[in-house]
Amino acid sequence: MDAGENYLISKAKLSQSTDPFAAKAWILTAKTLYPNNFGVQFEAYLIEKSANNYEEAAKCLSYIVMTFQNQPPELWTEVTQLTSALRILEGGTTPEQEFYVKMFQHISYEVQHKILLLTVNHSDNNLDHCKLMLLLLKRFPQTIQTHSPRLLDTIMLGITNNHSQFREILIVEALPLINANPPELPSSLVNRIMAICFEYYISQMFKDTPDATSINDYWTKIFEAMELCGRILKWEPFLPYNRNVSKDIYWQRLILIVSSTPPRPSENKQILFCATILFVMALQEYMKSVKTKVDDFELEYALVEGFKDNDSKRRKADALHEPPKITVVYPCNKETPICFVTASQCWQLMHSNEVLQVDFGQLLMNLPMQVKSWLNRFLVDLAVYLGRGDEALNILKDTKLSNLEKNLRNLSLTVSQPTFNIQAFDFLMKILGDMPKYSGQWVKNLSVNCPGRHLVVLPMSRRAIIQYCTKILVTAMKQKVMTDPTCTDSLLGNLLVLLQLDWPEEQQLAEYIFNIIQTKGHFIYLQFTNYIICVDMIEEFMSMWYSHGGEVHLEFSPTQASLPSKRIGTRGADKGVKDDFKQIIKQQILKCNDDIESLIQHFITQEHMRLVQNIFEK
Repeated sequence: MDAGENYLISKAKLSQSTDPFAAKAWILTAKTLYPNNFGVQFEAYLIEKSANNYEEAAKCLSYIVMTFQNQPPELWTEVTQLTSALRILEGGTTPEQEFYVKMFQHISYEVQHKILLLTVNHSDNNLDHCKLMLLLLKRFPQTIQTHSPRLLDTIMLGITNNHSQFREILIVEALPLINANPPELPSSLVNRIMAICFEYYISQMFKDTPDATSINDYWTKIFEAMELCGRILKWEPFLPYNRNVSKDIYWQRLILIVSSTPPRPSENKQILFCATILFVMALQEYMKSVKTKVDDFELEYALVEGFKDNDSKRRKADALHEPPKITVVYPCNKETPICFVTASQCWQLMHSNEVLQVDFGQLLMNLPMQVKSWLNRFLVDLAVYLGRGDEALNILKDTKLSNLEKNLRNLSLTVSQPTFNIQAFDFLMKILGDMPKYSGQWVKNLSVNCPGRHLVVLPMSRRAIIQYCTKILVTAMKQKVMTDPTCTDSLLGNLLVLLQLDWPEEQQLAEYIFNIIQTKGHFIYLQFTNYIICVDMIEEFMSMWYSHGGEVHLEFSPTQASLPSKRIGTRGADKGVKDDFKQIIKQQILKCNDDIESLIQHFITQEHMRLVQNIFEK
């Protein structure tokens, strides 16, 4: 800068505080004489800035930016302050920031774009670079196609270096910005963006204890991210998120996508992301359903083997082709089986080839610990569902569950075995010694008529567990009764006691037992007075006693056993025997309203040695 330029600038500066008009005159003269001098032009800008003259300051700064290609430090300092103000909310927080925002509004579109682009290019800090680029794209959305790939590359570099701010920038700012007009991007970059979005929103779900609305919002955002990535990579359209749509509908759509992909579907990452997202969504719903709050009690459920009404030979023939039927018990959600089956199908799809399995495992590895903790529980249920008992037992050993649930699940795995074993009986006894406090409701669908296997989502309440254990004993003893024509009175009597719990569900089996007793012509069961309280059964014995002219000898108490063993005639012979029988019947009828749940639990506990003999003695 020569002496003339310095002189004019110094005169302008001296006049600025005392005579602003004179200062403007001096600087106007300098601009006219030295139009290509940066110092003169920049001083003119500073004078307009100090006078809060937005429009004139904008003209001066525009001229400087468009004229001087090698911008000196003074200009960069000013531009940095300008862009910093623009990154704050409109209006700024200080008078200077407010000035920059208002001045920027008077700068032409072309110059605004150049200022921001030059600032982005001049930035040597990746975080600042991203923030400035976002500012540029927000103000000039038509440049998204041009500049957003570079922005995304910078963000990915920051995420690779484990800077959490870059993840927030990607999710909260960058992706919503490009959503309306997404650019062409490499598939590897898009796939990585999708993985980051998935991991981010799942992590947000488990940061605190979000309500149902927040969880739905997060799932909506995950599906929106997948839709955006799908548009960029021209994927087959999936479905939007809707919590009211059955998970099976999503699975059917996924199967259509799989069938329409090239011969090597593992190369199509859409299948990976759709199946993984659907898996975690279904798994979350399933885990939520198997742990509910009822009357201030946290009620958990376990997937166990159920029972079948139809012929076992048909079961063996059809079970190979039919998937298991899963039934639920109130208050468990009716959609629970669908959620579990959907998660199972996704899991099996992701393990259908090595590439999918590795990518799927990588996505799950980066999810929160709570999701990972669900996996062992799910894998136990999956092994049960697939009929892989040995695998379920191995996983159970490493799964953190209560003793009650472990014993119940171990007991359940014996139900599908051909015969009931002594180890299963030990599990049953441990369960009865560790019963929950919550009573719950009686289960109505432990046994169903279906072609394949039957599974039950069983509530771990007192009634449901005692009912399940009783059903297992009834099934084992029934098999003995049906195959052994010489079965003992103890077996028949003990089985009748157990049948009272689900009465009249087991009425047909009880009638079969009564027919055996009539055929044999005698029945000695000295535990009758302690355990038989079902009115229908008592009436059946009364009918047997009176209607068959004393042809059936019934002995129910030690007192009866001490009396002469004579048949009872119809004309009142052996009155002592008849009176004793009447007294026993009357006594049992008075007990008919006793708590059957406590009675059966007490019976199994007290008579377990006799039950072992009934089941296992040849």
